[in-house]
Amino acid sequence: MQVIQEKRPGSRVGLKIVVEADRVKRSYEKTLRQLEQNIQIPGFRKGKAPRNLVMRQVGRERILASAVDDLISEAIQQAFKEARLTPISRFELDDEVGQLLAQFNPEADFSFSGYVEVYPEARVGQYKGLTVTATRVDIKPEQIDQLIDRWRDQRATLLPVEDRPAQLGDVVVIDFAARDAEGNPLDEMTTQDFQLELKEDNFIPGFVAGIVGMQLDETKEIAATFPDDYFRKELAGKTVTFTVCLREIKAKELPELDDAFVQEISSFQTVAELREHLQKRLEQDALRQSEENLETAILNAILETTEVDLPETLIEQETTQLLAQSLQALRQEGIKPGELRKFLSELPPETLNQLKERHRPEAIDRLRRTLALSAIVRQEQIAVGSTELDVEVEEVMAAYAQQGQKLDRERVRQAVYEGLLTDKVMAWLKSQTTVNWVDSEGNPTQAPTSLAGSEEKVEVPEAEFEADEPEAEVSGIPEAIESSSETATGAETDGEAAVVEAEPAPEEAVEVSPAETLSDSAADSEPKATIPVEEKAEETTAETPAAEKPKPSKKGKKGK
Repeated sequence: MQVIQEKRPGSRVGLKIVVEADRVKRSYEKTLRQLEQNIQIPGFRKGKAPRNLVMRQVGRERILASAVDDLISEAIQQAFKEARLTPISRFELDDEVGQLLAQFNPEADFSFSGYVEVYPEARVGQYKGLTVTATRVDIKPEQIDQLIDRWRDQRATLLPVEDRPAQLGDVVVIDFAARDAEGNPLDEMTTQDFQLELKEDNFIPGFVAGIVGMQLDETKEIAATFPDDYFRKELAGKTVTFTVCLREIKAKELPELDDAFVQEISSFQTVAELREHLQKRLEQDALRQSEENLETAILNAILETTEVDLPETLIEQETTQLLAQSLQALRQEGIKPGELRKFLSELPPETLNQLKERHRPEAIDRLRRTLALSAIVRQEQIAVGSTELDVEVEEVMAAYAQQGQKLDRERVRQAVYEGLLTDKVMAWLKSQTTVNWVDSEGNPTQAPTSLAGSEEKVEVPEAEFEADEPEAEVSGIPEAIESSSETATGAETDGEAAVVEAEPAPEEAVEVSPAETLSDSAADSEPKATIPVEEKAEETTAETPAAEKPKPSKKGKKGK
């Protein structure tokens, strides 16, 4: 068998395969024997009918299709082994099925061509001797008050209001229906008993401003314009008219900030103790963000000289993962699983594609960073030692065990491996880089203390809080408005940085179904080859860092 390779765009490898006539004949005979054994002909025992009757019963076209199917399947598997290819997608034929059947002759050579996507390698330019500018993050005194105020806001009592109109800061319950500029009703934007906190940037721009000043049981029409980047393109930039009925107004009454309140929400005894803890925690957060800014600056500089040809399969996988993460964030914001499933089930395919398209640029950026780091790890032979990996795994397992959680050891091992490898490659890159630090306004400043090496980082013990720890607020449009969720009183997000995970090792074998390859539905099927993340956990030499996700927290700290 002859196999000729060629590189194609999109990290594809083209293969032209020629199967010799004697092998073609053997494969054809094998197909006929299998048909003879499996086809039941009236008047004959199964497997005993004459071949000519079997061929007449089955039909020449089906026999040829089965023979070509088997031949292509076997040839592709052998070609992958000979060429040492590890595909990440199914093999796609260049020719139509009818053309292949027409050229098939059981007594002659058989040739076909196609392509498969493979895991790409980045071509990294300069990554040593870089000079970058990074922003140093410093805490501001008012941040502590803001954190405490958010806790107070979480514990606020909602008091019914009947003697005044709605105002900013209130929580209201409304019914609303919507129609487009032509007056057509938008049924998916009709809901009742919708609870909304009146913040200027909450919900759709213009919506909250329209509710402010409304009286109880008042009905009002409010025009609101969707942002230009709204995930539903048919609504992006469009103005929609909402008919809103105000059912309830509730005012927030915040609890007093005293020692009793602190004891209620945390393990601290006094306001002073809480403030001291938050000061240290914010300092560490600022240091961590400064380090992340430095890492981002280094990676951006590296990517300027990095070339990588990304296969569409990888982009699709990464995009889907990002979409799943965003949907998980909706659940964390209070949208119930049933509502989320309902929302997804009612989305038209084009809307789901639009959602995925929004994540595509980020997916491409993450993959490029992943592959650039992969190349550096290989070139500089950065490795994770087996002893340090084992020690770290035990610490993480013990920390979660103390919290009563049982984790899969191999998954923990993989996550720890990825975290250690990321730390090592980023530490190495920092040692090769000259950094110009600036403050938030772009003015030159000194490096953060621990980065400069003059002080050791202070460990801040994690406090126990009965209330959710408030993070930086995110205001904007709840993308699940059509899901008829019953609350939109604000959203919070985690500011923790993701870490780069190790590139997964590919599967030993790729399942290739020639029957599907030759079927009309083949193009619509999912790729047969997958890249399991877990396999990489067994390795202790550095291979390839890949897509980003948080690693487990260590030494009893809460994971984010």
